[in-house]
Amino acid sequence: MKALKSFFTAVIFSLTSLSAAAQAPIYLFEEFTDGTVLLKNRSVVKTKFNLDIFHDKFLYMDGDQIMEMTDFSNVSVVTIGGRTFIPRDKSLYETIELDGEHSLFIKRHQKKNPLGKKVGYDQVAHGMNTQSLNPEYYSQTVTNRSQEVMVTVTDNKYFLLSGGKFRGFTDRRSFLKLFPDRKVAIEAYMDTNHILFTDEDNVVALTRFALGI
Repeated sequence: MKALKSFFTAVIFSLTSLSAAAQAPIYLFEEFTDGTVLLKNRSVVKTKFNLDIFHDKFLYMDGDQIMEMTDFSNVSVVTIGGRTFIPRDKSLYETIELDGEHSLFIKRHQKKNPLGKKVGYDQVAHGMNTQSLNPEYYSQTVTNRSQEVMVTVTDNKYFLLSGGKFRGFTDRRSFLKLFPDRKVAIEAYMDTNHILFTDEDNVVALTRFALGI
């Protein structure tokens, strides 16, 4: 493991301990998972990795200590548990091949949104800015020091690689802008299948449908 630390320090890793993080991480994988980092010089590094999708951090295990990778300049591809990620905009995007010409890139992120003020036992006073929150988005509820009830919501960003160009979308409206000539069919598919843009499987299926019509 000493050799692993020396290699990471010299090549691509800033060894930053996460023990002092104020907000607990939200991990993409249930546990740190075997993976590889392919460098641009074709070298391969293997260890256990995970992604903290709340703090947008790429993490690895050094013995029993969790460390953070902060420099992607020499990284070509990352694989974790059979899933492929590429560096872009100082983050890792999961790559999903849709067909021979198109790929979908997912930047996963979760954040805390206010649900309302805690006013008594099991009671929450809802604010106007929480009306649009869908209960299906909630994965965890916490209370901060001000007694404001917070919920964890999915806030993914998606990019379709088509013709060498990245075309981003996050919701129904921005997705339809990518396919203006197929809007009617896509809207019907969304309504029939109750598509949620917080559900990655929904988004993959929707994108494959849109490309195939």
